[in-house]
Amino acid sequence: MAGEVEKNGASALYREVDFGIAVETFLGSPIGKYLVQRAEEEVEEAVEKLKRVDCTATQEIRALQNQIYRAESIQYWLAEAIQAGQIASDELIDQRI
Repeated sequence: MAGEVEKNGASALYREVDFGIAVETFLGSPIGKYLVQRAEEEVEEAVEKLKRVDCTATQEIRALQNQIYRAESIQYWLAEAIQAGQIASDELIDQRI
């Protein structure tokens, strides 16, 4: 039973490693680079608008904040997937599986 749990745990770690590598590969592709560039441009554009918006324009401020949040979230999710893969890889090395 313990060996089976260990084997399933290792399988999950291998899947995380594979997924992290797939995300890294995707980000190196033309589509991945395009999406990252667009997200960065969206954040930059929204921040610049936020600097100039009337402080009483709450709807506009909220919309700009949401634009920033959305664009940054995509980048964070991808970074988290890569980091999880690296952590899983380290764990596999530590376990020597």
